[in-house]
Amino acid sequence: MTATKIKRVVLVQPASAGGNFEYIAIPRQGMLFLSGALAQWEGAHRYEREIWFEDRCGLMDPDKDLEGVDLLLVTALINEAPRGYQLARLAKQYHPNLVTIGGGPQMSPLQEEAITHGHFDVIVNREGEDIIGQLCDVLLDYKDSPLFDSYLEKIPGISYMRDGHIIQTKRVGLVAPDFVELPDFRSIKGLSPDQPMAGGVLETVRGCTENCSYCQVIQQFLGYRLIGRDTELKRLHQLQSLAEDGLIHASKNGQFNVFISDDLHPPPLRAVKYRNERLERLKNWRGHTDNMHFICQARAEIGQDPELAQAMYDANIRMLYLGIESNNAESLKAVNKRQEPGQMEKDLRILNDMDFSVVAMTIIGLPYDTEESIFNLADWATQYSKYQTANLLTPLPATSNWKDLQPLNENGGLLQEGEMRPYHLYTGRQLVHYDERWTMQESQDLFDRYSAKLTSIDSLYGRLFRMLKSYRLRFAATSRDLGDTVNARIGEASENLRTWSDTVSLAGKDIEEGLSQRVDELAETLRSVSQPLSNTRREIADNVSLRINELTESLRGLSDPLASGRNELAANVSKRINDLTETLNRIMAESRQRTPAK
Repeated sequence: MTATKIKRVVLVQPASAGGNFEYIAIPRQGMLFLSGALAQWEGAHRYEREIWFEDRCGLMDPDKDLEGVDLLLVTALINEAPRGYQLARLAKQYHPNLVTIGGGPQMSPLQEEAITHGHFDVIVNREGEDIIGQLCDVLLDYKDSPLFDSYLEKIPGISYMRDGHIIQTKRVGLVAPDFVELPDFRSIKGLSPDQPMAGGVLETVRGCTENCSYCQVIQQFLGYRLIGRDTELKRLHQLQSLAEDGLIHASKNGQFNVFISDDLHPPPLRAVKYRNERLERLKNWRGHTDNMHFICQARAEIGQDPELAQAMYDANIRMLYLGIESNNAESLKAVNKRQEPGQMEKDLRILNDMDFSVVAMTIIGLPYDTEESIFNLADWATQYSKYQTANLLTPLPATSNWKDLQPLNENGGLLQEGEMRPYHLYTGRQLVHYDERWTMQESQDLFDRYSAKLTSIDSLYGRLFRMLKSYRLRFAATSRDLGDTVNARIGEASENLRTWSDTVSLAGKDIEEGLSQRVDELAETLRSVSQPLSNTRREIADNVSLRINELTESLRGLSDPLASGRNELAANVSKRINDLTETLNRIMAESRQRTPAK
């Protein structure tokens, strides 16, 4: 293949407006598979790829960062749509010959809006791995040709504008979920041992067996499609390889987290064929997942299937995000959620007794909710789960709520004809549709008061990952020896804090809050000494490393003696952090004495 046939492609996931684990910046799977599809495409061009996750890499400058790029692919969740449209629009403004393609769960059902506001050449409807290579070739080679339309018409599952009207080509059949065996992690911009992913991501299935009215997955990924057994193992081995290469954050002993993508990984018992297949696959994971700690979304009734639940636990699936939604039977029925609160209580008790870390995902603002029932839900959820998440009911494209609920504008008034919805507010933290029970502002207050009663997993992860990111950025300015040593030790301490937090939460929320305060104080001390440390000698770096290692070992050792009582535990943690803080203050003073004035 000649050099003239090599084309540069940038695939971008815009910055999130919030509510989407933006602090963790776990890569979304869509762009990884599209990039993989372009890598394996055998057509007119060869594609050099770069995947730009703005939450991870920072904001893109469409003028400078797209210089010399041939194609821009943009996907977005709902609250990322304004930024996605802006990026594509500016890309065309600065680089008129650049080809732009949009897609994903927001643009796919709203093709006309995406083309109007983002000036895209083409929108891909639903999945696109099987057509993306052909589409890119056609857009590059025939865009100015009289045959352009005839070529586009032959590509299934796309939308584009012709003579002021949207043309949508028919998609026949579904894409094999493992059309691309391995997601293209290594094309992620900036991915290196210095800036690893916080965790791996694993897709085992596309779609869902359920039909909940608020969920986009059912429309975006039709059916329930398992990847091949061999592919599943290959993806596990890929994650292990990435961790060994330092591209996934791992603890000192090599353990790392893996998020199983949010399509329904373990099907309910009533989906007999899929359930039996998943059970056999989990048994085959033995020996392939020893260093992995999986975080998985599931339904609460997995508690009614002890055989499958035990297989999940044995495969190192230890944290379960369960779609509880509500403990109000009428509300659950109204959104087609097939579960009953009384049975959920039994299921949750079983899963807690099996030592799963249960995260209850809840939705408030459902049709039969009252303020009283919402706060009762908070009490109920915290009783039966270790952590919780919260969202106000939010209408999403391609769901019945999108059509049935009357949207609001940015100021909380009814959306007028021609106005675009205020997508940046679609974070689940306020109502974005008319509800006679609460105004937009009242719903924000309701969300805040409800969330305050929860043990938020989002807040916990957010705090720890922000600390980790902050330490790395601060110490990057120091000498290489010092930076490498201290960053490694802080990384291990942060990892143990995160792992240990699940255990310590059993001792009481008061300890978690106290620990949070002490760790925040430690972070401030570390920030204050970072600059003086940059001028110190090697023995000071070793001293810091030693002291942080002592804290790490202490936290690791605290997982077992919880029986000694929460007060003793809290005091022990506080003492260890105080010791480290005092040592750092002393080192800072010593470094000032040892460093000659300039």
